[in-house]
Amino acid sequence: MSRRTVSSEPHLDEAAIAEITARMDLRAPNRDALASIAGAVSHHYEVQGESPPFEAVVISATGVGKTYVLAATIEYFASVQGVRNFAVIVPGRTILEKTVRNFTPGHAKSLLGAMSVQPVVITSENFATPTARADMDDPERVKLYIFTVQSLIRPDTQQGRRTHKFQEGLGAAFYEHLSGLGDLFVFADEHHCYYGPAFSDAIRNLRPYALIGLTATPHRRTPGDQVIYRYPLAAAIADRLVKTPVLVGRKDDRTDAMTKLSDGARLLELKADAMERWCAQQGLEPVRPVMLVVAQTIEEAKEYGEILASEEFHEGRYAGAVLVVTSDSPDEALALLERVEEPTSPVRVIVSVGMLKEGWDVKNIYVIASMRASVSDILTEQTLGRGLRMPFGAYTAVELLDTLEVVAHERYQELLRRAGVINDTLIDYRVRFVLRQNAQGQVEAAREQSEVRGQVIAASTTAATAQVPGSAEAGAAAPSTAASFLVADAEAREKDAEATAARLRETLKPRPGTPRILVPILRMKAIDNPFSLADITDLEPFRRLGRQLALDPQEELRRTLVSARVIMGTDGLKRTQLVTSAASDRIVSQGSLLPLDGLLAMLTDHLLHAPFVPARREERAAAAPIIQAFLDGLDGEAEKILSAYFGRASARLLQAVAEAQRRFAPKPSLKEVVGLRGFSAERNPRPVTSFDRTGEFKRGVGYLGWRRSMYDQAWFDSSPERDVANILDEADEVTCWVRLHHDDLPILWSDAGQWYHPDFLVVEAPEVHWVLEVKAAAAMRDTDVQAKREAAQRWANHVSADASIGVPWRYLLVSESDVQTAKGSWSALKRLGGG
Repeated sequence: MSRRTVSSEPHLDEAAIAEITARMDLRAPNRDALASIAGAVSHHYEVQGESPPFEAVVISATGVGKTYVLAATIEYFASVQGVRNFAVIVPGRTILEKTVRNFTPGHAKSLLGAMSVQPVVITSENFATPTARADMDDPERVKLYIFTVQSLIRPDTQQGRRTHKFQEGLGAAFYEHLSGLGDLFVFADEHHCYYGPAFSDAIRNLRPYALIGLTATPHRRTPGDQVIYRYPLAAAIADRLVKTPVLVGRKDDRTDAMTKLSDGARLLELKADAMERWCAQQGLEPVRPVMLVVAQTIEEAKEYGEILASEEFHEGRYAGAVLVVTSDSPDEALALLERVEEPTSPVRVIVSVGMLKEGWDVKNIYVIASMRASVSDILTEQTLGRGLRMPFGAYTAVELLDTLEVVAHERYQELLRRAGVINDTLIDYRVRFVLRQNAQGQVEAAREQSEVRGQVIAASTTAATAQVPGSAEAGAAAPSTAASFLVADAEAREKDAEATAARLRETLKPRPGTPRILVPILRMKAIDNPFSLADITDLEPFRRLGRQLALDPQEELRRTLVSARVIMGTDGLKRTQLVTSAASDRIVSQGSLLPLDGLLAMLTDHLLHAPFVPARREERAAAAPIIQAFLDGLDGEAEKILSAYFGRASARLLQAVAEAQRRFAPKPSLKEVVGLRGFSAERNPRPVTSFDRTGEFKRGVGYLGWRRSMYDQAWFDSSPERDVANILDEADEVTCWVRLHHDDLPILWSDAGQWYHPDFLVVEAPEVHWVLEVKAAAAMRDTDVQAKREAAQRWANHVSADASIGVPWRYLLVSESDVQTAKGSWSALKRLGGG
């Protein structure tokens, strides 16, 4: 059987890694894991000239995102090195089903939306179907084989017999077919499970091109030289990529089960209260916190379940909300366990014996009550890791929502006394594989290693200042050398949580003495857009674009920071999505050019699924002359340029068509002013505040100390927005300013009924009102930004022309570089923005 070979050219493409990182929004450790895999494979084959297989292990902490590493690696090796066959081997059914969901179009947990490569999933259930066989026979189709390791073992099971049975359509057994693929890239998920000889042989006998083990808890027999990347739990805690653990003990001698369960339930209720209010403020879907109770035996688990569900426990609030999961649990209980993240799930407490099985990954565990275990047992990755995942992917800046409460068996004083033991639990090290050039210009491989340690901190008991140690802007992951553990007394922790929840219930009202602002209510209406691609008769802009790209594609497209791809929405409809990403320039070998017919079909698909193109059958014919004009401009270079830069070239074509469409698109109708609304919107204050308005910017923090702001607190999405606020607050000609929130001053900006929400409203003496927007310099030329600018200027012109208003309104759009150039001057900022 022939074996497909991957390209032998050097392909450690750092630009591609940067592009994938931006497009998939990879966390820093996942980006480094991808770079380590790419570098190690490149070194094995291209530097050392070794033969297959290449084998390595990637260790990544629970909750950081091993699946993203897997998906990004598929993206990289499929797009850069031409690999078409990938396999994920998993230890059991639960992880198999989870992995299939991760690569199923339209599923809520699918990662395909951010991937340009769209692998077809083949499993032991469908590999023998005609559709799967056609996909396997297609040399250009990227395949992702997902199997349990048991199904690959010699035929001792029904699945094993199926994979080793001769398949007439394949001309071999399926296992033999896999082992004959010269580019089979295998991921061994939960790698520590495969050290038994049968499991090990089942994987290695596939003769893979590369075998990458993925695990959070490496096996003690893992060879050190196989570990090319290590990101331990201590590092994840230190870098704030998971919740910060809070070890909660009691100062008294009460260690009975009722007290511990009650402490956990009270903290859970306060977190749920805070979560509900915070999600409402942020306009997010509510997340319902859950407590995990870890029992020692099945009998204990059932006993705790009865206590929690009784009418005597917390006034019966947990009746019907407790799920006991043991080896005796029926299928109905396991089904409830799988749905515990869903908003409609009734489960608020899960009682289990020991660890829940691998592959159960949820983000709404906020309290763990380990009923008899010592602190060292609690701090194992298998137990602690169940609650460390963050539902929003980043810190909220609300300490109560960024922490995992661990109700410990030890007393509070004992936890503090054993700080050294806790710290020792988390002494670990990071490893990263890198390629370097020595003084002689030769490529050398190195494993960078650094230590990370734990540190115990007594938790704050002042809600006004409560914040995770070292927490900064949400999502930041600046490398740290210490993993913080908070230690708290149960009673004090409860008071702290109550104070935080109370702050989230407060409201901000306009400060006394600020002028009353009357916002005009303008009647705005979207107009039906009868646009068709057939309306575009001037094809010269598309030829000109093609000529520009053909002249110097690397330089021309280096400035293009968006790419296009077609995604399948959750509604089952396809649409084209433009994504911002780092430009990736790479040379495509003659042998890897894609067929022009296929590129043409993809280009047509991208255009027809663009949001401004109506879903009509005749649009396909109308698109043909536009695409042909673009190809004419490429002047015979279409195959080469589109093979190398398809995403960005497609995005440029879509932008050109969008600009042509706007000439035909009717502008929203702006009618007469129908009233004036006094601006008096209430705000919910931020639980974390700061008077440092010029220091390090922290997203979501409520900044204080303003003189001209309508509200005592103001918070911002970016540092330039805060800089503008500081300029406004220091300007003598400014009477008052407001940081606008969603729906405070909506402006209809497109015929599709889309609304624009500006950043600031500024009242300037003598009674000039400004609507102000701040944008990154790179976004200033974006067609949507300019369309919103035009709509806001039209809005200002209409309301200013109304005699009943009596106050002129103006619109100002400034860039981040304008803010820096203005050097604190409001007058200069207006001039730079053209105001």
